[in-house]
Amino acid sequence: MEAPNIHDAGVEKDETSGRMRVFRALEFTAVFIGLPLLYLCFRDLLHPIPVILCLAAGSTFLLKHDGFAAGRGFLGESPSRKQTLFMLGRFAFMAMLIVLFTLFHDPARFLTFPRTTPVLWLIVMVVYPIFSVLPQGIVFRAFFFRRYKCLFGKGWGMIGASGLMFCFAHIIFLNPVSLLLTLVGGIIFAHTYLTSKSLWFSSLEHALYGDFVFTIGLGYYIYQGTMMH
Repeated sequence: MEAPNIHDAGVEKDETSGRMRVFRALEFTAVFIGLPLLYLCFRDLLHPIPVILCLAAGSTFLLKHDGFAAGRGFLGESPSRKQTLFMLGRFAFMAMLIVLFTLFHDPARFLTFPRTTPVLWLIVMVVYPIFSVLPQGIVFRAFFFRRYKCLFGKGWGMIGASGLMFCFAHIIFLNPVSLLLTLVGGIIFAHTYLTSKSLWFSSLEHALYGDFVFTIGLGYYIYQGTMMH
């Protein structure tokens, strides 16, 4: 049994105070609602990747300040065999739904990315998890779960809030497909983070879904959408 962390106990006590809850609520509103709406005003001038990288860097700094980013608190422990099998089984089921949705909604894009630009596709398969998935995991899961548990609790309330904000951030692409995909994905990734307490494991799952979505043909909606037009 681990010894109680005195520092964490102090943080927990501070975060239950009324003043801290108000501060956290204002911060949450500014960062997760205000920033995406502000970005909409400049979406033609600024690419989203630098923005999420800056947010991830700031989130990491605050997590380290809380003593959370040191050791296994940030990356978490290795998932159990049961957790891994559940994650892979859920991915296989969702992948079938994604294929069916693509064939029904936009069959012309089905597998066009790897077929028409295979080199670029391979680059995206490697670069996307590093420069997009991991930063998003830091912001929407590691930081979000640590920072706003005083507002949303530690269970399904937190999962729902994290999933909704992950979805809302993708409003910048101005299409309903990106919102649908990211709402479902956000809830799945938040659930994995909550149950595994592992940033790397939830990010691995996020990368699986993201790379699959790009491969199957729906990556257009979560990377470009109408933003580039």
